[in-house]
Amino acid sequence: MKNERIYAEIGAADDELPLRCEAAKLKKTKTWMKYGGLAACLCLIVFALYFALRPALSETSGRPVLQWSEQFSAEDYFKYNNSSGDGTSSSGSDLLSIIAPYAESRSFSGARSQLEAEGIIPVMADHPMFYCDVNYNEDGSIYSIVFLWGSRGGSHYAGYSHLTITAGYQEVRTNSDHISIEVDNSGNIVKPAVTVVLRDGVQIVAEGNENSAKTITFQNESGWYQIEGSGDDSYMSLVMLLDWIWAHPIDFGRFPIDIGDNFTWCSLDEMPDAFSGYIPDFAKFGFITSSGVLTLKNEIPYYFEGQYYIGSVAEGRKNIDWCVFTNPDYYYHEWSLGELHELTEEMVLSQIDPERRYSHVVFAWDDLLIFVYSNTAQDVWAIIQSIM
Repeated sequence: MKNERIYAEIGAADDELPLRCEAAKLKKTKTWMKYGGLAACLCLIVFALYFALRPALSETSGRPVLQWSEQFSAEDYFKYNNSSGDGTSSSGSDLLSIIAPYAESRSFSGARSQLEAEGIIPVMADHPMFYCDVNYNEDGSIYSIVFLWGSRGGSHYAGYSHLTITAGYQEVRTNSDHISIEVDNSGNIVKPAVTVVLRDGVQIVAEGNENSAKTITFQNESGWYQIEGSGDDSYMSLVMLLDWIWAHPIDFGRFPIDIGDNFTWCSLDEMPDAFSGYIPDFAKFGFITSSGVLTLKNEIPYYFEGQYYIGSVAEGRKNIDWCVFTNPDYYYHEWSLGELHELTEEMVLSQIDPERRYSHVVFAWDDLLIFVYSNTAQDVWAIIQSIM
């Protein structure tokens, strides 16, 4: 089975589903099977449009290629990208699916300290979140490597940093189900602004600007690289990664398929004893099971998410998502209300807003962390009481 790993955006809007752990970002891509040729045709059309708009590496849209020097600043890499902001907006094209261009993936996220010690990646102490996925072709050769560093400022999602390096032997096609195209107030498509810098005989192409998502892309004898940052990330943060890669080309041989962690999925029905004792009897409280999915890390239960509901949407459905984490996100511990036995009714009720499906309660239970996403506070408290 071909699996696709996707990254939830670090710092999602407050009314969206909160970012979940590494395993929760794993997703099976089966949509294309449902829609068949229609999805494939739509993908081709949108990709053709998108890449037709992207300038080739050697194009500068009438702007001269800049010559790099030791005095070059981070802002210089984006010199021609400053948008006037007059009458432009971003328009998204949702696709039914995009089939993964690789056969399978492995995770090296747990090897951060070792990768830092070996000089494979930089030490970024102010970015406590780290993910590393390596995607492989059918023959086991590497298609791409993705490193992601994340941090959140303030509480929950009040500001964030999301820095990514994607690398491959050749240009990597990103696997996304959403493509953004900038249009003006008349609906005309705006060609992306780029700055091209020639550094040591290599063209470096920068897209995006200070207040938007931005990328730096180049290819040299060691491989193809794209460095990406969010609208909250500075030019300097991207250029820091550029300088690191320039001095430390990625050793693709460091990531053989047989030593990475393999994540797979199955239903709870297939492994009914997984997390036994840590998943309440929701039927006892009148809830219907919508789904119960286990993420396995090297065939061992790693994460569970069960979705339960009462009533119809028209009636005002009550929802509870019960998530069991063995290795939670760095920031999740900050959200925890404490140990299960320390919870009180007041604490639980104060966390859940009935107007929002995904307000949540977080608590520790033995060596696990439990997330409860819900819009029904009294039901959550009743269920928690039953396990205390």
